[in-house]
Amino acid sequence: MILAATEGIQVNWAGLAAAVALLALNGFFVAAEFALLAARRSRIEQLAAEGDRRATSALKGIRELTLMLAGAQLGITMCSLGLGAVAEPAVAAIIEGALGEWFTLSDTTRHVIAFAIALSIVVFLHMVVGEMAPKSWAISHPEQSALKLARPFRLFVTVFRPIIQLLNWLANLVVRAVGVEPQDERAMAHSPTDLLLLIEESAGHGDIDAHDHQLLARSLELSGLTAADAMTVRRDIVAVAADATAAEVAAEAHRTGRTRVVVHEGDLDHVRGFVHVKDVLRLANGTWSTTPAGSVSRPIMVTPEHHGLEDLLLEMRTDRHHIALVVDEHGTVLGLVTLEDVIEELIGDFDDESDRRLGDCERLADGSFTLNGTLRVDLFEECTGVPLPDGEWTTVAGYVIDALDEIPAAGDRVQTAVGEFEVLSMDGFAIDSLKVRTTVSPSPSSPGE
Repeated sequence: MILAATEGIQVNWAGLAAAVALLALNGFFVAAEFALLAARRSRIEQLAAEGDRRATSALKGIRELTLMLAGAQLGITMCSLGLGAVAEPAVAAIIEGALGEWFTLSDTTRHVIAFAIALSIVVFLHMVVGEMAPKSWAISHPEQSALKLARPFRLFVTVFRPIIQLLNWLANLVVRAVGVEPQDERAMAHSPTDLLLLIEESAGHGDIDAHDHQLLARSLELSGLTAADAMTVRRDIVAVAADATAAEVAAEAHRTGRTRVVVHEGDLDHVRGFVHVKDVLRLANGTWSTTPAGSVSRPIMVTPEHHGLEDLLLEMRTDRHHIALVVDEHGTVLGLVTLEDVIEELIGDFDDESDRRLGDCERLADGSFTLNGTLRVDLFEECTGVPLPDGEWTTVAGYVIDALDEIPAAGDRVQTAVGEFEVLSMDGFAIDSLKVRTTVSPSPSSPGE
């Protein structure tokens, strides 16, 4: 319908109404697209689980991401073409009429000027109102926008699904042709490295405190650790033979400070189970010296050395196991990991029964350190503030033996880039204790300071 607003000026009200509608629809598709990309899947899943139908629709959209994006692009393209076909002529007609009223110009000049101005106005409105504003809203309120737009957007996709599927299939062919595999769902998880960087940045800006930063960092680092990283090595396992008496178990527990003692049949590669000291305490008076350890032993959990600590922690908590034997591919026992060991990897060291009474690493008055040979590389850095070089070793003893290139004897010394190491004592062929004087300045935050 065309009505005269003033003499000589023609206003196409139907065209303007259509332009406004197309502009709004363009904004709708843009907002829907960015809402699906920006919304937190975990939050949407939570709302869907609570029975929110809008969240259910949004979740379905997230799970069909490439199809939804194709639908959004189809809607945006249709609206853009419609704006070019309807809005520009309607606006140009008004401007051309106004120019004819106010200026004496040729028809060609008037038409060119009106076209240029109308095109500029339409492009401006399209970019600001139809693109940038809805995009900013969707990114600023991702979950809210996803919930509001999901159902009408999925209705549009359902109506035009055959066309959208065809277009999406063709687009995927092009993507695969350049060596990229299209994804139906948005990748929701970041790698541990990415998350660690985010945590470090947040801590640097003061968004999280030091304690939370340490806990979050340890939680992420736990994902890359295995049972072998947290275990007590084989030679440090407190064990007795199955025919040992309950009294001997109690004596061994008192000597070492452990509440759980491994029971074996001849050697640690034939473990029968373990005895908890409270099982000994429950025995009748006078029976300690006659009751064999094997008769009161409990089954013990066994785990491969490459078993991830995350999974191991879950299994130990679920099955109520406090200790587990760590074995290699040949079934040889490599060590023992306790629930406390796994938790310490998460929250940091704390005093428990597995800790030596005198400590695994101590600073002396002269600035040197005495330490247990089986001290892990990361704990060495925690104590001294000085990191050991990367290598195949997992303990300080392994680092020293590699530097010496032989099995040492008590009194042997070796100078490395870290400092001077002295072997204080041996336990068979294993280094029992060491002394180190570092030549590298420790970090100010070192616990050993």
